[in-house]
Amino acid sequence: MSFAAAALLLAAVAGATTPAAAPARPAGLCGDGPLDILLTNDDGFRAAGVRALQRQLVAAGHRVLLVAPEHNASGSSMRFDWGATSVTRDEGDDAAIGITGSPATAVVLGTTALYPAGRRPDLVVSGINHGPNDGSLLAMSGTVGAAVAGTLLLDPPVPGIAVSAARLDAAVPFDAPANREHLDAVATHVAWLLSATRGSFCDEGRVVRGRTVLNVNYPGRPVAELAGVKVVQAGRGAGLRIRFEPGPGGTYVPRVESTTAPSAADDDGGALARGYVTVTPLSGDLEDREAPRSELERRLGPRMAPPAPARGRAAE
Repeated sequence: MSFAAAALLLAAVAGATTPAAAPARPAGLCGDGPLDILLTNDDGFRAAGVRALQRQLVAAGHRVLLVAPEHNASGSSMRFDWGATSVTRDEGDDAAIGITGSPATAVVLGTTALYPAGRRPDLVVSGINHGPNDGSLLAMSGTVGAAVAGTLLLDPPVPGIAVSAARLDAAVPFDAPANREHLDAVATHVAWLLSATRGSFCDEGRVVRGRTVLNVNYPGRPVAELAGVKVVQAGRGAGLRIRFEPGPGGTYVPRVESTTAPSAADDDGGALARGYVTVTPLSGDLEDREAPRSELERRLGPRMAPPAPARGRAAE
């Protein structure tokens, strides 16, 4: 999605930061009624964030199938599992399924084999991730990777929304009661944001941006104290530094350190720091359409032509 299109998205969400209930209307992504949603995450299908989102999306009237890794799969990006995958249905909730695979695998498996017969998701929703996914963290995020997988590995593609949230207090675990209340409030806001932005995937009543993912990040503050919602570009900073150190037995162990690299005022990290919910449109189309093609062609020059066939020795 271009940032011209993103401006239309901003117009849809500007000036409103609280959810509004909507009466039931015809279904479909380009309508305003109930959606078929494939819900996933990378923290595990029993994690507090994804369960809060499941509750609030169902409460909003949507049909939700939760398919996610059985265990934490953070940092999976868009890794796909080619071997056999086992599934575990949650006791008392057939619409919640854990798999022995990655978040991206969950999206494809859920859509092609576990979804109710004759139906297909209108939207992939991934999250709520336990911690923000901004800047260059997008490249390794399993939360974002799962949503992007829906745009690249499904045919026709299914657009997505990836949701991440910072905790109110870094010292409080995500599954602590106080943080669970915060996640419920964030999930309620996500249900509203979904309602406000779903039309951005459409034009004239049909989905035209099937390869678009909206990456949404919530700052570590109560929903009632949000500064607003901003459509922003992804920053270039990672917020962390990764390095390897020698470990036992000839191994190397990764070490992660937080960094304080400044973010630009108009990117996701900068807006998050000022208390805004950030919405960053991402494209599942991996092509760089702004690359200097003519310059590349000039530099390749004659090497772009097929090589001349080798000549054999002339007959004596």
